[in-house]
Amino acid sequence: MRSALPGGAGPARFLSRSRSRSRSGSGSGAARTMSTAMNFGAKSFKPRPPDKGAFPLDHFGECSASKERFMECLRRSGFQSGACRELSMAYLQCRMERQLMANEPLEKLGFKDLIDEKSEAKPEKS
Repeated sequence: MRSALPGGAGPARFLSRSRSRSRSGSGSGAARTMSTAMNFGAKSFKPRPPDKGAFPLDHFGECSASKERFMECLRRSGFQSGACRELSMAYLQCRMERQLMANEPLEKLGFKDLIDEKSEAKPEKS
């Protein structure tokens, strides 16, 4: 009767091969330690803050009133942010004034249309 295992190996021969592979040390902890310890040429990681999108938390609650007005507006409008853009702009202005985020022109933050509306609403003095 012929064996169903590859190479015509009998069950005993197949088992002895698999046992010898597991004892060979190819997966030993010593080999893994050597490969990670010998990584002398790797550059060390130097973290840097992101350009935009993350900024210091308001630990002292300096802008919490404007944040709460904005959040209340969002809740009332069914979380449609377009209805609360003026409050969003006020919150970001508060954060910039208190150095809780980098100063950016409001036009660059997407509020150009609101700024234009305000300047049109105020009559210019001659």
